[in-house]
Amino acid sequence: MASRAREITDADPDAARAFSVSQVNQAIGAALQERFSDAFWVVGEIQGYDRDALKSGQRRWGQVYFELIEKETGADTVKAGIKALVWGDAHNAIRAKLKAAAPDLRVQDGLQVKLLCQVDFYWPRAGLQLKVLDVDPHFTLGDMERARRELIEKMKAQGLYDRNRGTDLPAVPLTLGLITSDGSAAYHDFVEELRSSGYAFELRFVDARMQGGDTERDVPTALAALSADPDIDAVVVIRGGGSRSDLIWFDKEKIALAVSRCSKPVLTGIGHEIDLSVADLVAHTSRKTPTAVAQFLIERARDFETSLADAARRLVTGVRDRLLTERTTLNDAARTWREATARSVSAYREALARAQERLKANAQRALAVARERWLGFPGRLRVGQRAYFQAWADKLASYQKECAWRDPRRLLAQGYGLIYAGGKLAKRVGDVRVGEFIEARLSDGLVTANVLALKKEKP
Repeated sequence: MASRAREITDADPDAARAFSVSQVNQAIGAALQERFSDAFWVVGEIQGYDRDALKSGQRRWGQVYFELIEKETGADTVKAGIKALVWGDAHNAIRAKLKAAAPDLRVQDGLQVKLLCQVDFYWPRAGLQLKVLDVDPHFTLGDMERARRELIEKMKAQGLYDRNRGTDLPAVPLTLGLITSDGSAAYHDFVEELRSSGYAFELRFVDARMQGGDTERDVPTALAALSADPDIDAVVVIRGGGSRSDLIWFDKEKIALAVSRCSKPVLTGIGHEIDLSVADLVAHTSRKTPTAVAQFLIERARDFETSLADAARRLVTGVRDRLLTERTTLNDAARTWREATARSVSAYREALARAQERLKANAQRALAVARERWLGFPGRLRVGQRAYFQAWADKLASYQKECAWRDPRRLLAQGYGLIYAGGKLAKRVGDVRVGEFIEARLSDGLVTANVLALKKEKP
Protein backbone atom coordinates (compact mmCIF):
# COMPACT_ATOMS: atom_id res chain seq x y z
CA MET A 1 0.00 0.00 0.00
CA ALA A 2 2.81 2.40 0.90
CA SER A 3 4.79 1.58 -2.25
CA ARG A 4 1.69 2.05 -4.38
CA ALA A 5 1.07 5.42 -2.73
CA ARG A 6 4.60 6.50 -3.51
CA GLU A 7 4.15 5.51 -7.14
CA ILE A 8 0.99 7.59 -7.39
CA THR A 9 2.73 10.60 -5.77
CA ASP A 10 5.75 10.40 -8.06
CA ALA A 11 3.59 10.24 -11.16
CA ASP A 12 1.33 13.11 -10.26
CA PRO A 13 2.31 15.44 -7.37
CA ASP A 14 -1.23 16.87 -7.22
CA ALA A 15 -2.64 13.44 -6.49
CA ALA A 16 -0.85 13.23 -3.13
CA ARG A 17 -3.77 14.95 -1.56
CA ALA A 18 -6.31 12.05 -2.15
CA PHE A 19 -6.77 8.58 -3.77
CA SER A 20 -9.48 7.63 -6.17
CA VAL A 21 -11.78 4.75 -5.23
CA SER A 22 -10.29 2.54 -7.90
CA GLN A 23 -6.77 3.35 -6.69
CA VAL A 24 -7.71 2.38 -3.13
CA ASN A 25 -9.41 -0.81 -4.22
CA GLN A 26 -6.53 -1.79 -6.51
CA ALA A 27 -4.03 -1.10 -3.76
CA ILE A 28 -6.03 -3.31 -1.34
CA GLY A 29 -6.20 -6.01 -4.00
CA ALA A 30 -2.45 -5.82 -4.60
CA ALA A 31 -1.75 -6.06 -0.85
CA LEU A 32 -4.04 -9.06 -0.47
CA GLN A 33 -2.50 -10.73 -3.47
CA GLU A 34 0.96 -10.19 -2.03
CA ARG A 35 -0.07 -11.48 1.46
CA PHE A 36 -2.18 -14.43 0.28
CA SER A 37 -0.46 -15.43 -2.91
CA ASP A 38 -0.72 -19.13 -2.09
CA ALA A 39 -3.79 -21.23 -1.29
CA PHE A 40 -4.46 -21.95 2.41
CA TRP A 41 -6.77 -24.10 4.54
CA VAL A 42 -9.72 -22.52 6.35
CA VAL A 43 -11.87 -24.19 9.00
CA GLY A 44 -15.47 -23.03 9.43
CA GLU A 45 -19.17 -23.89 9.30
CA ILE A 46 -21.08 -23.65 6.04
CA GLN A 47 -24.02 -21.27 6.03
CA GLY A 48 -26.36 -20.15 3.23
CA TYR A 49 -25.28 -22.98 0.93
CA ASP A 50 -28.53 -24.95 0.69
CA ARG A 51 -30.59 -22.09 -0.71
CA ASP A 52 -27.99 -20.86 -3.21
CA ALA A 53 -27.07 -24.35 -4.44
CA LEU A 54 -30.55 -24.59 -5.97
CA LYS A 55 -29.68 -21.65 -8.23
CA SER A 56 -26.30 -22.98 -9.40
CA GLY A 57 -27.81 -24.92 -12.30
CA GLN A 58 -29.06 -21.65 -13.81
CA ARG A 59 -25.62 -20.02 -13.79
CA ARG A 60 -23.21 -20.24 -16.65
CA TRP A 61 -20.32 -21.60 -14.62
CA GLY A 62 -22.42 -23.45 -12.04
CA GLN A 63 -20.95 -21.49 -9.14
CA VAL A 64 -22.39 -21.53 -5.62
CA TYR A 65 -22.16 -18.63 -3.17
CA PHE A 66 -22.25 -19.20 0.56
CA GLU A 67 -20.58 -18.09 3.80
CA LEU A 68 -18.08 -19.62 6.17
CA ILE A 69 -18.73 -18.72 9.80
CA GLU A 70 -17.01 -19.23 13.12
CA LYS A 71 -19.08 -19.57 16.29
CA GLU A 72 -18.21 -18.72 19.85
CA THR A 73 -16.95 -21.72 21.78
CA GLY A 74 -19.85 -23.59 23.37
CA ALA A 75 -22.47 -21.22 21.92
CA ASP A 76 -24.38 -20.54 18.70
CA THR A 77 -23.32 -16.90 18.50
CA VAL A 78 -21.46 -16.10 15.30
CA LYS A 79 -18.02 -14.78 16.10
CA ALA A 80 -16.89 -14.09 12.52
CA GLY A 81 -17.88 -14.80 8.93
CA ILE A 82 -16.57 -14.47 5.40
CA LYS A 83 -18.18 -14.90 1.99
CA ALA A 84 -17.07 -17.80 -0.20
CA LEU A 85 -17.75 -19.23 -3.63
CA VAL A 86 -17.01 -22.49 -5.37
CA TRP A 87 -16.99 -22.78 -9.15
CA GLY A 88 -18.89 -25.57 -10.87
CA ASP A 89 -15.93 -27.84 -11.62
CA ALA A 90 -14.48 -27.50 -8.13
CA HIS A 91 -17.98 -27.96 -6.68
CA ASN A 92 -18.45 -31.27 -8.50
CA ALA A 93 -14.97 -32.44 -7.48
CA ILE A 94 -15.60 -31.58 -3.83
CA ARG A 95 -18.94 -33.40 -3.77
CA ALA A 96 -17.37 -36.47 -5.35
CA LYS A 97 -14.53 -36.40 -2.83
CA LEU A 98 -16.94 -36.24 0.12
CA LYS A 99 -19.01 -39.08 -1.30
CA ALA A 100 -15.89 -41.22 -1.76
CA ALA A 101 -14.99 -40.67 1.91
CA ALA A 102 -18.52 -41.48 3.12
CA PRO A 103 -21.30 -42.42 0.66
CA ASP A 104 -23.86 -40.31 2.48
CA LEU A 105 -21.71 -37.26 3.22
CA ARG A 106 -22.56 -34.12 1.28
CA VAL A 107 -22.10 -30.36 1.42
CA GLN A 108 -24.87 -28.58 3.32
CA ASP A 109 -25.57 -25.85 5.83
CA GLY A 110 -24.30 -26.49 9.34
CA LEU A 111 -21.49 -28.76 8.18
CA GLN A 112 -18.11 -28.10 9.76
CA VAL A 113 -15.49 -28.21 6.98
CA LYS A 114 -11.82 -27.70 6.23
CA LEU A 115 -11.51 -26.00 2.81
CA LEU A 116 -8.54 -25.15 0.65
CA CYS A 117 -9.11 -21.53 -0.43
CA GLN A 118 -7.65 -18.56 -2.22
CA VAL A 119 -8.45 -14.93 -1.56
CA ASP A 120 -10.58 -13.56 -4.35
CA PHE A 121 -10.84 -9.75 -4.48
CA TYR A 122 -13.02 -8.04 -7.06
CA TRP A 123 -11.48 -4.57 -6.95
CA PRO A 124 -14.20 -2.57 -8.83
CA ARG A 125 -16.63 -3.32 -5.98
CA ALA A 126 -14.12 -4.15 -3.28
CA GLY A 127 -15.73 -7.58 -3.10
CA LEU A 128 -13.71 -9.85 -0.84
CA GLN A 129 -14.47 -13.57 -0.72
CA LEU A 130 -12.77 -16.93 -0.55
CA LYS A 131 -12.57 -19.10 -3.64
CA VAL A 132 -12.89 -22.75 -2.60
CA LEU A 133 -10.55 -25.16 -4.35
CA ASP A 134 -10.67 -28.38 -2.33
CA VAL A 135 -11.99 -30.03 0.83
CA ASP A 136 -10.56 -32.31 3.52
CA PRO A 137 -13.37 -34.87 4.06
CA HIS A 138 -11.58 -36.61 6.92
CA PHE A 139 -11.64 -33.40 8.95
CA THR A 140 -15.41 -33.13 8.48
CA LEU A 141 -16.00 -36.74 9.46
CA GLY A 142 -13.72 -36.43 12.45
CA ASP A 143 -15.27 -33.17 13.59
CA MET A 144 -18.75 -34.60 13.31
CA GLU A 145 -17.77 -37.61 15.38
CA ARG A 146 -15.86 -35.50 17.91
CA ALA A 147 -18.76 -33.08 18.41
CA ARG A 148 -21.15 -36.00 18.68
CA ARG A 149 -19.00 -37.80 21.24
CA GLU A 150 -18.47 -34.63 23.31
CA LEU A 151 -22.21 -33.96 23.42
CA ILE A 152 -22.94 -37.53 24.51
CA GLU A 153 -20.38 -37.35 27.31
CA LYS A 154 -21.71 -33.97 28.41
CA MET A 155 -25.25 -35.25 28.65
CA LYS A 156 -24.15 -38.34 30.54
CA ALA A 157 -22.25 -36.15 33.00
CA GLN A 158 -25.36 -33.99 33.53
CA GLY A 159 -27.64 -37.01 34.00
CA LEU A 160 -29.60 -36.21 30.84
CA TYR A 161 -28.58 -39.13 28.64
CA ASP A 162 -31.15 -41.59 30.06
CA ARG A 163 -33.65 -39.05 31.34
CA ASN A 164 -36.31 -39.47 28.65
CA ARG A 165 -36.06 -43.26 28.87
CA GLY A 166 -37.24 -42.87 32.45
CA THR A 167 -40.60 -41.44 31.35
CA ASP A 168 -43.57 -43.78 31.38
CA LEU A 169 -44.70 -45.03 27.97
CA PRO A 170 -48.33 -46.23 28.27
CA ALA A 171 -49.15 -49.80 27.31
CA VAL A 172 -51.17 -48.45 24.38
CA PRO A 173 -50.10 -44.90 23.45
CA LEU A 174 -52.97 -43.79 21.22
CA THR A 175 -52.79 -39.98 21.47
CA LEU A 176 -49.54 -39.00 19.77
CA GLY A 177 -47.76 -35.72 19.18
CA LEU A 178 -46.16 -35.79 15.73
CA ILE A 179 -43.24 -33.57 14.71
CA THR A 180 -42.13 -33.60 11.08
CA SER A 181 -42.36 -31.57 7.90
CA ASP A 182 -45.93 -31.12 6.67
CA GLY A 183 -46.63 -33.04 3.48
CA SER A 184 -43.31 -34.89 3.57
CA ALA A 185 -42.90 -38.57 2.67
CA ALA A 186 -42.15 -39.25 6.33
CA TYR A 187 -45.49 -37.71 7.33
CA HIS A 188 -47.48 -39.72 4.78
CA ASP A 189 -45.68 -43.01 5.48
CA PHE A 190 -46.24 -42.69 9.22
CA VAL A 191 -49.87 -41.56 9.02
CA GLU A 192 -50.86 -44.17 6.41
CA GLU A 193 -49.25 -46.96 8.43
CA LEU A 194 -51.23 -45.96 11.53
CA ARG A 195 -54.45 -45.48 9.57
CA SER A 196 -54.25 -48.91 7.96
CA SER A 197 -53.77 -50.58 11.36
CA GLY A 198 -57.41 -50.11 12.33
CA TYR A 199 -56.51 -48.82 15.79
CA ALA A 200 -57.89 -45.50 17.05
CA PHE A 201 -54.70 -43.47 16.98
CA GLU A 202 -55.12 -39.70 17.41
CA LEU A 203 -52.44 -37.29 16.17
CA ARG A 204 -51.57 -33.78 17.34
CA PHE A 205 -49.36 -32.58 14.48
CA VAL A 206 -46.76 -29.78 14.62
CA ASP A 207 -45.05 -28.76 11.39
CA ALA A 208 -41.25 -28.34 11.67
CA ARG A 209 -38.26 -28.04 9.36
CA MET A 210 -36.32 -31.29 9.61
CA GLN A 211 -33.19 -30.09 7.80
CA GLY A 212 -31.25 -26.85 7.80
CA GLY A 213 -30.70 -24.11 10.33
CA ASP A 214 -34.41 -23.77 11.17
CA THR A 215 -34.41 -27.34 12.51
CA GLU A 216 -32.62 -26.22 15.67
CA ARG A 217 -35.45 -23.78 16.33
CA ASP A 218 -38.51 -25.69 15.12
CA VAL A 219 -37.95 -29.09 16.73
CA PRO A 220 -37.30 -27.88 20.33
CA THR A 221 -40.24 -25.46 20.05
CA ALA A 222 -42.53 -28.27 18.89
CA LEU A 223 -41.30 -30.59 21.65
CA ALA A 224 -42.00 -27.95 24.29
CA ALA A 225 -45.53 -27.34 22.95
CA LEU A 226 -46.43 -31.04 22.84
CA SER A 227 -44.83 -31.72 26.20
CA ALA A 228 -47.26 -29.25 27.77
CA ASP A 229 -50.31 -31.07 26.36
CA PRO A 230 -51.70 -33.27 29.21
CA ASP A 231 -53.62 -35.54 26.80
CA ILE A 232 -50.60 -36.71 24.81
CA ASP A 233 -49.21 -40.19 25.54
CA ALA A 234 -45.97 -39.88 23.53
CA VAL A 235 -44.20 -37.57 21.05
CA VAL A 236 -42.94 -38.86 17.69
CA VAL A 237 -40.10 -37.12 15.81
CA ILE A 238 -39.60 -38.44 12.26
CA ARG A 239 -38.01 -37.43 8.97
CA GLY A 240 -37.30 -39.09 5.63
CA GLY A 241 -34.04 -40.71 4.63
CA GLY A 242 -30.98 -38.63 3.84
CA SER A 243 -27.25 -38.45 3.89
CA ARG A 244 -25.06 -38.81 6.94
CA SER A 245 -24.45 -35.10 6.94
CA ASP A 246 -28.22 -34.54 7.13
CA LEU A 247 -28.05 -35.98 10.62
CA ILE A 248 -25.88 -33.15 11.92
CA TRP A 249 -28.99 -31.21 12.98
CA PHE A 250 -30.05 -34.07 15.23
CA ASP A 251 -26.58 -34.14 16.74
CA LYS A 252 -27.02 -30.53 17.86
CA GLU A 253 -27.21 -29.83 21.58
CA LYS A 254 -30.45 -27.85 21.46
CA ILE A 255 -32.39 -30.71 19.88
CA ALA A 256 -30.77 -33.39 22.03
CA LEU A 257 -31.55 -31.47 25.23
CA ALA A 258 -35.14 -30.82 24.12
CA VAL A 259 -35.65 -34.57 23.52
CA SER A 260 -34.05 -35.51 26.85
CA ARG A 261 -36.02 -32.98 28.89
CA CYS A 262 -39.39 -33.65 27.25
CA SER A 263 -41.91 -34.74 29.90
CA LYS A 264 -43.43 -37.21 27.42
CA PRO A 265 -41.65 -40.31 26.06
CA VAL A 266 -40.08 -39.38 22.71
CA LEU A 267 -40.00 -41.87 19.82
CA THR A 268 -37.65 -41.08 16.93
CA GLY A 269 -37.44 -42.27 13.35
CA ILE A 270 -34.80 -40.04 11.79
CA GLY A 271 -34.58 -42.16 8.66
CA HIS A 272 -30.97 -43.31 8.59
CA GLU A 273 -30.12 -46.97 8.22
CA ILE A 274 -26.57 -46.87 9.57
CA ASP A 275 -25.94 -44.21 12.21
CA LEU A 276 -27.93 -43.10 15.22
CA SER A 277 -28.06 -39.39 15.95
CA VAL A 278 -27.67 -38.08 19.49
CA ALA A 279 -31.41 -37.36 19.44
CA ASP A 280 -31.99 -41.08 18.74
CA LEU A 281 -29.66 -42.08 21.57
CA VAL A 282 -31.34 -39.93 24.23
CA ALA A 283 -34.92 -40.66 23.09
CA HIS A 284 -37.13 -43.15 24.90
CA THR A 285 -37.36 -45.39 21.83
CA SER A 286 -35.59 -45.16 18.48
CA ARG A 287 -36.37 -46.86 15.18
CA LYS A 288 -34.67 -46.51 11.81
CA THR A 289 -37.55 -45.09 9.78
CA PRO A 290 -40.93 -43.38 10.28
CA THR A 291 -42.66 -46.57 9.13
CA ALA A 292 -40.72 -48.57 11.70
CA VAL A 293 -41.89 -46.18 14.46
CA ALA A 294 -45.50 -46.61 13.32
CA GLN A 295 -45.06 -50.40 13.27
CA PHE A 296 -43.63 -50.27 16.79
CA LEU A 297 -46.73 -48.44 18.01
CA ILE A 298 -49.05 -50.79 16.12
CA GLU A 299 -47.27 -53.85 17.48
CA ARG A 300 -47.56 -52.41 20.98
CA ALA A 301 -51.31 -51.97 20.52
CA ARG A 302 -51.62 -55.42 18.92
CA ASP A 303 -49.64 -57.06 21.75
CA PHE A 304 -51.89 -55.36 24.28
CA GLU A 305 -54.98 -56.51 22.36
CA THR A 306 -53.58 -60.04 22.24
CA SER A 307 -52.83 -59.97 25.96
CA LEU A 308 -56.40 -58.79 26.60
CA ALA A 309 -57.78 -61.60 24.45
CA ASP A 310 -55.56 -64.12 26.26
CA ALA A 311 -56.67 -62.71 29.59
CA ALA A 312 -60.30 -62.93 28.49
CA ARG A 313 -59.82 -66.56 27.43
CA ARG A 314 -58.10 -67.37 30.69
CA LEU A 315 -60.89 -65.63 32.56
CA VAL A 316 -63.60 -67.56 30.69
CA THR A 317 -61.75 -70.84 31.19
CA GLY A 318 -61.15 -70.06 34.85
CA VAL A 319 -64.78 -69.10 35.40
CA ARG A 320 -65.99 -72.20 33.57
CA ASP A 321 -63.69 -74.44 35.61
CA ARG A 322 -64.69 -72.69 38.80
CA LEU A 323 -68.39 -73.04 37.96
CA LEU A 324 -67.90 -76.74 37.20
CA THR A 325 -66.04 -77.22 40.47
CA GLU A 326 -68.64 -75.26 42.40
CA ARG A 327 -71.46 -77.16 40.68
CA THR A 328 -69.86 -80.48 41.65
CA THR A 329 -69.33 -79.24 45.18
CA LEU A 330 -72.91 -77.96 45.33
CA ASN A 331 -74.33 -81.27 44.00
CA ASP A 332 -72.27 -83.19 46.54
CA ALA A 333 -73.45 -80.87 49.28
CA ALA A 334 -77.08 -81.22 48.13
CA ARG A 335 -76.82 -85.01 48.08
CA THR A 336 -75.23 -85.01 51.52
CA TRP A 337 -77.90 -82.59 52.75
CA ARG A 338 -80.70 -84.77 51.35
CA GLU A 339 -79.28 -87.88 52.97
CA ALA A 340 -78.69 -86.12 56.25
CA THR A 341 -82.15 -84.58 56.11
CA ALA A 342 -83.77 -87.94 55.42
CA ARG A 343 -81.92 -89.49 58.36
CA SER A 344 -82.83 -86.56 60.56
CA VAL A 345 -86.51 -86.65 59.55
CA SER A 346 -86.64 -90.39 60.16
CA ALA A 347 -85.05 -89.96 63.58
CA TYR A 348 -87.40 -87.11 64.45
CA ARG A 349 -90.39 -89.16 63.23
CA GLU A 350 -89.41 -92.02 65.52
CA ALA A 351 -88.83 -89.62 68.40
CA LEU A 352 -92.19 -88.00 67.69
CA ALA A 353 -93.95 -91.37 67.73
CA ARG A 354 -92.34 -92.20 71.06
CA ALA A 355 -93.26 -88.77 72.39
CA GLN A 356 -96.83 -89.33 71.20
CA GLU A 357 -97.06 -92.63 73.10
CA ARG A 358 -95.60 -91.01 76.20
CA LEU A 359 -98.04 -88.09 75.88
CA LYS A 360 -100.95 -90.45 75.48
CA ALA A 361 -99.99 -92.49 78.55
CA ASN A 362 -99.34 -89.36 80.61
CA ALA A 363 -102.67 -87.90 79.53
CA GLN A 364 -104.51 -91.05 80.59
CA ARG A 365 -102.79 -91.01 83.94
CA ALA A 366 -103.55 -87.30 84.38
CA LEU A 367 -107.20 -87.90 83.51
CA ALA A 368 -107.46 -90.73 86.05
CA VAL A 369 -105.94 -88.60 88.78
CA ALA A 370 -108.18 -85.67 87.84
CA ARG A 371 -111.23 -87.95 87.87
CA GLU A 372 -110.41 -89.16 91.36
CA ARG A 373 -109.88 -85.61 92.56
CA TRP A 374 -113.13 -84.45 90.95
CA LEU A 375 -115.13 -87.18 92.62
CA GLY A 376 -113.98 -85.97 96.10
CA PHE A 377 -114.33 -82.29 95.28
CA PRO A 378 -118.02 -81.70 96.30
CA GLY A 379 -117.44 -82.91 99.87
CA ARG A 380 -114.30 -80.86 100.19
CA LEU A 381 -116.17 -77.89 98.73
CA ARG A 382 -118.96 -78.06 101.33
CA VAL A 383 -116.53 -78.26 104.25
CA GLY A 384 -114.51 -75.40 102.90
CA GLN A 385 -117.59 -73.24 102.37
CA ARG A 386 -118.79 -73.70 105.91
CA ALA A 387 -115.39 -72.84 107.35
CA TYR A 388 -115.12 -69.82 105.06
CA PHE A 389 -118.51 -68.37 105.97
CA GLN A 390 -117.99 -69.06 109.72
CA ALA A 391 -114.75 -67.12 109.64
CA TRP A 392 -116.43 -64.13 108.03
CA ALA A 393 -119.31 -64.33 110.52
CA ASP A 394 -116.83 -64.18 113.40
CA LYS A 395 -115.12 -61.14 111.80
CA LEU A 396 -118.46 -59.34 111.39
CA ALA A 397 -119.36 -59.95 115.01
CA SER A 398 -116.04 -58.51 116.10
CA TYR A 399 -116.55 -55.43 113.87
CA GLN A 400 -120.06 -54.95 115.33
CA LYS A 401 -118.73 -54.96 118.87
CA GLU A 402 -116.05 -52.43 118.02
CA CYS A 403 -118.57 -50.13 116.30
CA ALA A 404 -120.87 -50.29 119.33
CA TRP A 405 -117.97 -49.47 121.61
CA ARG A 406 -116.98 -46.47 119.46
CA ASP A 407 -120.56 -45.15 119.03
CA PRO A 408 -120.73 -41.49 120.34
CA ARG A 409 -124.20 -42.06 121.62
CA ARG A 410 -122.80 -44.37 124.27
CA LEU A 411 -120.66 -41.47 125.53
CA LEU A 412 -123.59 -39.06 125.37
CA ALA A 413 -125.59 -41.43 127.53
CA GLN A 414 -122.93 -41.14 130.17
CA GLY A 415 -123.47 -37.33 130.40
CA TYR A 416 -121.28 -35.99 127.66
CA GLY A 417 -122.44 -33.60 124.88
CA LEU A 418 -121.32 -32.41 121.45
CA ILE A 419 -121.21 -28.65 120.72
CA TYR A 420 -121.64 -27.37 117.11
CA ALA A 421 -120.76 -23.80 116.13
CA GLY A 422 -121.59 -22.66 112.64
CA GLY A 423 -122.59 -26.24 111.71
CA LYS A 424 -119.19 -27.61 112.65
CA LEU A 425 -118.14 -29.64 115.70
CA ALA A 426 -116.33 -27.33 118.14
CA LYS A 427 -113.34 -29.09 119.67
CA ARG A 428 -111.58 -26.02 121.21
CA VAL A 429 -112.61 -22.73 122.77
CA GLY A 430 -111.19 -20.99 119.77
CA ASP A 431 -113.81 -22.64 117.54
CA VAL A 432 -116.59 -20.54 119.27
CA ARG A 433 -117.10 -16.75 119.28
CA VAL A 434 -118.92 -14.62 121.89
CA GLY A 435 -122.52 -13.88 120.85
CA GLU A 436 -122.61 -16.84 118.48
CA PHE A 437 -125.45 -19.32 118.70
CA ILE A 438 -124.35 -22.86 119.34
CA GLU A 439 -126.10 -26.23 119.45
CA ALA A 440 -125.40 -28.81 122.10
CA ARG A 441 -126.30 -32.44 121.24
CA LEU A 442 -127.21 -34.52 124.29
CA SER A 443 -128.20 -38.17 124.46
CA ASP A 444 -131.86 -37.38 123.92
CA GLY A 445 -131.92 -34.16 121.81
CA LEU A 446 -130.44 -30.72 120.88
CA VAL A 447 -130.01 -27.56 123.02
CA THR A 448 -129.57 -24.14 121.36
CA ALA A 449 -127.73 -21.41 123.34
CA ASN A 450 -126.11 -17.98 122.91
CA VAL A 451 -122.48 -17.69 123.99
CA LEU A 452 -122.12 -14.94 126.53
CA ALA A 453 -118.50 -15.43 127.49
CA LEU A 454 -115.49 -17.64 126.68
CA LYS A 455 -112.87 -18.84 129.15
CA LYS A 456 -109.89 -20.83 128.04
CA GLU A 457 -108.19 -22.95 130.65
CA LYS A 458 -104.50 -23.60 130.80
CA PRO A 459 -103.48 -27.19 130.10
